[in-house]
Amino acid sequence: MFDSKLIINADDFGYNSNINAAIVSCFQKSLINSTTIMVNMEGFEEAVKLADKYGFKDKIGIHLNLTEGKSLTNLSGTSLVDEKGYYIMKSAFNPRLLFSSKSKKKIKAEIRAQYNKLLSFGIEPTHIDSHQHVHTFPWLVPIFLEFAKEVNLKLRITSFVKRKNFFITIYHTFLNMYYKKKNVHFTDKFGNVNYLMEYLHKKRNLNPVFEIMVHPDYKENLIIDTWYKKGLEERLINLKELYNMKILNTQ
Repeated sequence: MFDSKLIINADDFGYNSNINAAIVSCFQKSLINSTTIMVNMEGFEEAVKLADKYGFKDKIGIHLNLTEGKSLTNLSGTSLVDEKGYYIMKSAFNPRLLFSSKSKKKIKAEIRAQYNKLLSFGIEPTHIDSHQHVHTFPWLVPIFLEFAKEVNLKLRITSFVKRKNFFITIYHTFLNMYYKKKNVHFTDKFGNVNYLMEYLHKKRNLNPVFEIMVHPDYKENLIIDTWYKKGLEERLINLKELYNMKILNTQ
């Protein structure tokens, strides 16, 4: 069983058939209770059909994508895409996007097109996050924030995991404070499985709403996390058992 304050979200739904199958399996096994979908990738339409078939269309957010696949709109001149309209990996990581109002308008139009495509397939997203966390980049934050306000959706905050780079940690801390000030934060805390396990072992309070991010995929019939190349099912079972035990101990 899930506590209402624990959201385990599978990113990349719609990326391809393999990832789609892994995410469906995670829902069936009650390992996750949320996913976010990519509308511009090859597995999108299949993902919508699977969500309808297995009854989790109301548990889908939008995984806005500015780094992989083909854009839905004309992003020429933004440096994000090649001459055929395919995203150039990590081009969105370049802060020069900050200085072009024309690029900002085109990016906003692309975000809206992805959102509208999801609506046209009968899914109203629960929240917004992004592929490779581009919505947390300083030069893109204002665009995502404005859009989230327009469509009345909450944004994923950035990770509470400490970074080796001190300045990134400070930036993430202030960005989360800013999201909360603007009341667009989807949850109070966000991180990976390791983050929550460490948090629970420190016996901190469980009042915050947590979002835990995973990336399910299949490898030789084993559900793995694509970020860590390790088995995911056992880790999530252990996480939920520890979380539920902490809940019981605090009641």
